[in-house]
Amino acid sequence: MCLIGGFCFAKIYQPEEKTVKIYKQALKDYENENYSNAYFLFSKVSHSSDLKPVAIYRQAMCAKALGDKESELHRYQQLFKHYPKNKLSPESKYLAGQLLIDDNPDLALKYFSDVLKTNISNDYKTASEYYRARILASKMKYSRKIFSRKKVSEIETSFRNYLEKYPNGRLAPSVATTWKKFNTNMPPADVALLARAYYLAGMYKETKELIENSKDDYVWAIKVANAYSLRDFETVYNLTEEGVSKYSENVTEEDYKRAVNSYLSMFDAKQQLHYTTKLLSEAKGKHKDYIWSLKCDYVSQKDRLACYNDLYKNFPEGNYSENALLQVFLITLQNKDYAKARGLAKDFLAKFPKSKSAPLVMFWAGKLEQKYNNSTAMASYFQNVINNYPDSYYAYRAYWLLKGVKSSTIQTELNYKPVVYPYKTPADRDILNKLMQVQDYDMMIKYCNDDFIASWVEYEKGNYAASMIIARDAMDKLDVKPVKSDLRWRLVYPQNYYKQVKKFASEYNNNDALMMGIVREESSFNPQAQSGVGAIGLMQLMPATAREVGQKQGISFNNSYLFNPELNLRLGNIYYSNLRKSLDDKDVSAIAAYNGGIGSVTRWKNSLKYNDTDEFVQQIPYDETKNYVIKVFRSYWNYTRIYQKG
Repeated sequence: MCLIGGFCFAKIYQPEEKTVKIYKQALKDYENENYSNAYFLFSKVSHSSDLKPVAIYRQAMCAKALGDKESELHRYQQLFKHYPKNKLSPESKYLAGQLLIDDNPDLALKYFSDVLKTNISNDYKTASEYYRARILASKMKYSRKIFSRKKVSEIETSFRNYLEKYPNGRLAPSVATTWKKFNTNMPPADVALLARAYYLAGMYKETKELIENSKDDYVWAIKVANAYSLRDFETVYNLTEEGVSKYSENVTEEDYKRAVNSYLSMFDAKQQLHYTTKLLSEAKGKHKDYIWSLKCDYVSQKDRLACYNDLYKNFPEGNYSENALLQVFLITLQNKDYAKARGLAKDFLAKFPKSKSAPLVMFWAGKLEQKYNNSTAMASYFQNVINNYPDSYYAYRAYWLLKGVKSSTIQTELNYKPVVYPYKTPADRDILNKLMQVQDYDMMIKYCNDDFIASWVEYEKGNYAASMIIARDAMDKLDVKPVKSDLRWRLVYPQNYYKQVKKFASEYNNNDALMMGIVREESSFNPQAQSGVGAIGLMQLMPATAREVGQKQGISFNNSYLFNPELNLRLGNIYYSNLRKSLDDKDVSAIAAYNGGIGSVTRWKNSLKYNDTDEFVQQIPYDETKNYVIKVFRSYWNYTRIYQKG
């Protein structure tokens, strides 16, 4: 018995170092598409290791890649039978159910029903609900039994739930087709769900066939968008005007917008105002404020204030009331009606305290108090921006004004701090720690639902652009921002290529934090980035511009060399330095010129009426350039805020 026990222990026990070595090699083989060997090595991971269920899941992935459906199914079943409480168990049961839909629908039905009882994400639950309904629908179709109206309703509810939640989902066309076969006489509202799924999947002919003879009450907006895709402009023209007049109550806002946009896309820029006004005069009921908001964008500058003011008064609780009130405030401010602007700022902050535009309005409220020499109120507004929106462009401007900084940038030394795991390192027994050891980052994401960890995973994989974007969006969702030393900030504002940026910024007398801001906003640190107009690399240089800059410095190169980070950063810094020198050493002007061109900036500086930097930026007539200036200086502020020494 001792010999048998020793043999079994030897089979089960495996030193941690050996487990890690085997798993790493298996993962390497998997990534190199050597799936057979990876499958074998994953099987060698000890049953005593916390990595065993992950290894079993990986085996299933190998089997799937090899087209071995039977082995894939067995591995999923092994996982959820032997490790029912493991994080991967519900997903394995869902995937097993998918494999069994045709071969063993009864067992698949059981698996999907089990998944619905777990705490798996809603995406899997909604899909499981659909598959369950699909199997039941098939059973009904070939059964002689008479099923209750309640049972039929439950099945249709499952189909409906999926298409309402995920009209553009991967399964949406399949759900629509299954439902259509199950019920050939469904009500108009449900037909609209099917039509939307087909349309969003690019199945324009199928969409047309489905709704060609349907009443327009529910489907007119989808019919318009689909007709536009099929180049049937006569239908687009006539049905849009009829739809906004008669049937707006029964369509979603997204469908309504698609129809209106399709209609307006038939006309050139000079005709947009005329046909928007025409459509607005026809519109009645829900969603009319969308057309009104479009009209306000098209009217002349002198008519814009009245347009937005009327929009806000007529739809004070509508989806476009926030932007309408914001525009009324900004235009009033630009018209120098400061007394009225003060009141509008208070109204906006009271009604839309969580608005993305709140820091902008709060900052300008402070500037207005400054004009009235109300230093206490000014400081209160500015401090609120800094406290509540510490990473915003307006926190930067508020802090600068409170500190009395006259220039737009200050030269300060930055510490280099690498991107690291964004939280306290998981405990040794934590599965995340194990996965970090073997560098199985994809499995880490499955074990934790955290965008910052997902961002860190992408960073570790070398996907810097994806990493930064995930972290940026995750930070924007937080109502309360963490302190500047929080490790998550390094993912939002990573110092990729910082050593090279610092070297060239110093050589050409540029601010290194500002140059980091340009790189971040131009390319998201992707050295292979290439824009639709041909701009290349980290600093998105146009080849002709880069060549002109290079020739003056004696630097010759082929266009493909601009993908090289060193050359791109050198030429980008030279170009920026030249812009700044041509614009009186003003960084705000140079950043605007980097995006909008030096000719435009020179013209704006001569034609716009402004008293300071903030008024100049706010009045830049091109939204793209204005937003670019704001984004770059926001990045500059955060690189300075997060990495400044001392």
